[in-house]
Amino acid sequence: MRILKRAGYDPFKISQFYGEPLLDMDGKTFLKLAVREAVNYDFIHVHSLYKVVPDLRKKHRDTKVVLHYHGSEVRGKQGDPLKEEAENKSDAILGSTADLKGHVSSNITHLPNPVDTEHFRPDGNNVGNRAFTIRTTGGDSQWVLDYLKRNGVDLQVDIVDRENNPIPYSQVPTFLKQYGIYVDIKYIDGTLLAAPSKTGLESLACGLRVLNHELKYVKGLPEDHRPEVVARKALDVYSSIA
Repeated sequence: MRILKRAGYDPFKISQFYGEPLLDMDGKTFLKLAVREAVNYDFIHVHSLYKVVPDLRKKHRDTKVVLHYHGSEVRGKQGDPLKEEAENKSDAILGSTADLKGHVSSNITHLPNPVDTEHFRPDGNNVGNRAFTIRTTGGDSQWVLDYLKRNGVDLQVDIVDRENNPIPYSQVPTFLKQYGIYVDIKYIDGTLLAAPSKTGLESLACGLRVLNHELKYVKGLPEDHRPEVVARKALDVYSSIA
C-alpha cells in the first residue's frame, strides 16, 4: 500500500500526526505520478480528486478504481461532464455522508467518516453549557445563531474560525474539551445540512453533547463511525468489485 498526498493541502497537520509523507510537487506532476504508480496496485482509492479517474481508467483498464467523496468537492457540481465521466468509469463510489447520494450520477455507497477513538476520547472534564461552532467556507454563522434564537435555544456560542486560525490535529481533543456542547448546524449555500460534521463526530467521541440540525442533543459516538466498523465496510466494498 502507498498513500500519495501533496504538501500544502494539510493545514491541520493530520498527515504529520500519523507520520504520512507529503509530496512537494505541482499538481500536474502529482497526477502523472499517481497514474504511473497505479500500475503497481490492484486497487486505487481516490479521495475527492475525481479529475484523475479518466486517466487512471484509460491507462490501467484492469485496476479497480474506488472514488471517495467527502462533501464540498461534489455538492453543487451536477452537470460537470468530467465528474460524470469519472463516476461512470469508477468501479465503486463512496460517500462519507448519506446526503451525497443526491449529488452523484451513479450508485454510491455510504461509508461513514471514521473517528480515531484513541486520539479522541472522553476524560470526564468537559461538562456544562459552554458551546461553540465552526465557521466554514460558504457557511452562514449568523444564520445559525439566528436559527437558535428563533427556536428558543438559549446558548452563548463561540464561533471558531479554523480556516484562518488552524488548530493542529494533535491539539484538537484538548481544544474540544474546553467545551461542553458543539453546535453542529451548517447552513451552506441556502441549505441546512443534515449530515453530522467531522468536528461533530470528534466532539461526540470526546464526550461533548452535540446539538444537531433538528435542535436535538446527541451524545456518544455512533458505532458505525468507529474505525474498525468503517474498515470492515470498506473491505466489503473492495471484495464486491474484486
